[in-house]
Amino acid sequence: MQKTKTTVCIALMLWMTGFVTATAQTTRVTITIPGQRIPIDPMIYGQMLENVNDSVIYGGVTDGNGNVQPHITTLLKELGIPVMRWPGGTVIHEYRWRDGIGPRRLRPVVNTYAWKGKENYQFGTDEFLNWCKDVNTAPYINFNMANHPLYGGTLWEALDWIEYVNGSADTTTGGRLRAAYGHKEPYNVQYWGIGNENYGPWGRHNVETATEYGNRLALWAGTIRSKYPGLRLLGVGHTLDWNRTVLEKSGKDIDFLTQHYYVVSKLKDGSIQNPDHTLFAPAKMEAHLRSLGHLLTGYNKNRTNNPVRLSIDEWNNRHSVLQNNEYKFTRQSPRRQFDVAVAAGMLNVFIRQSPTVGMANYIFPVNGHGLIRTIGTDDALKTPLFYLFKQYRQWMTGAKLDITVNGPGITGAAAAPTIDGDCKEIQMNSEQLAYIDAAAVQSTEGAVYVSLVNRSFNSSREVAVALPAGYRAVEVWELQHANINAFNSPENRDVLVPKTRMINSRKGRYMAKLLPCAVILVKLVKK
Repeated sequence: MQKTKTTVCIALMLWMTGFVTATAQTTRVTITIPGQRIPIDPMIYGQMLENVNDSVIYGGVTDGNGNVQPHITTLLKELGIPVMRWPGGTVIHEYRWRDGIGPRRLRPVVNTYAWKGKENYQFGTDEFLNWCKDVNTAPYINFNMANHPLYGGTLWEALDWIEYVNGSADTTTGGRLRAAYGHKEPYNVQYWGIGNENYGPWGRHNVETATEYGNRLALWAGTIRSKYPGLRLLGVGHTLDWNRTVLEKSGKDIDFLTQHYYVVSKLKDGSIQNPDHTLFAPAKMEAHLRSLGHLLTGYNKNRTNNPVRLSIDEWNNRHSVLQNNEYKFTRQSPRRQFDVAVAAGMLNVFIRQSPTVGMANYIFPVNGHGLIRTIGTDDALKTPLFYLFKQYRQWMTGAKLDITVNGPGITGAAAAPTIDGDCKEIQMNSEQLAYIDAAAVQSTEGAVYVSLVNRSFNSSREVAVALPAGYRAVEVWELQHANINAFNSPENRDVLVPKTRMINSRKGRYMAKLLPCAVILVKLVKK
């Protein structure tokens, strides 16, 4: 009898130990609906166009002669893109807007310095703005504010561009010129960027310090603001010190500071190398955004009605592929399952860092690192990022909710995130980064949507989501694959496509198991 009791006790202890171990490995996600709702600006789902010699514009949204490709326009309209930045980017340092208006047969063809291609100016200001109407997106135009003596733009050119775009055809010279070229009604463009990466030596531009740029921005933004007070102006942001100086010099006349972040992935024989470096890169960006948010909180104390916010003007995951024993950057590498996890992680950061982040523009919508890849002149395939952006745009809008994640992870030092751009000043050390990343929002109708991302590259992860009181899970959208390097190709376009299923969870929690690099969105409604 004693032996039997002992055996039962041992078995019970082993069972309990196993249960506790399994439970400890489950990531617990808790959602809290705060008393004060903080809205998420839908502009975080924006895109950017730039002629980078990779068929983004010519051979992408248009043919080689600048004629819009209707089948691409139709696909882009599905995404509900809120804002589109153009014409750059680095190329803006040599872009002359006057070469892109008027009779197309008279427009010049020039070699581009930045990307070693050609610009034929066939997709100029009017073509871009009319295309934006077709795609149903708000245009965002970037000025050439370079300081190169031959290629740099001037303030008077910027003012003339605004007048050409927004001026009355009855009372302004620029408006009359636009009308003469067949576009009588003003376009009423609200977003205007002043400069691009003026701190960098690349492109047709000379490096500026924060003080030099801040002083010039004060002149440009102040002049534009005095003449066109209703416009939304974006100044170049960078590091914490750079932003502090620029705000001191010119903050009163701008609405956004721009930031750029590029995750870096190395691929060998079609497989990502050192995946942790890539998958946890959004965490380093978020640490930088938090530091910038603290700076803006202090600055905006006297600007409660119109606070300066951040626009993540350029972001994506860049691939460097091993060729002849050397990793080389390329925009031709297809978007893979691990890119889905990275992009979802970045979007989750933008949600959590709302309202500090008020805009973000992925590069690029077509070709390049794009959501769509053209096939010939009349066909195109959807990359997995197309599906991701479309679903986030539909579900992950409204007001952000508080969310906590408790589960296994990795330290910042061990992850060693690889991300170029403005956050290089951030050091990742002993921070504990959970393998599961999560964000939650509440729509205006009251539904709650939860995003779950598995940042583990080699392990499935179990997640238990504690539902807010009175809610039940009813639908799941998932994008996952057993191979984190899988991608869609012209021959097989359905390798990475989302799946949806209806569920009915009434137990106060939702349980899920995510494959490596999986992304799952869950819809919750009130009981």
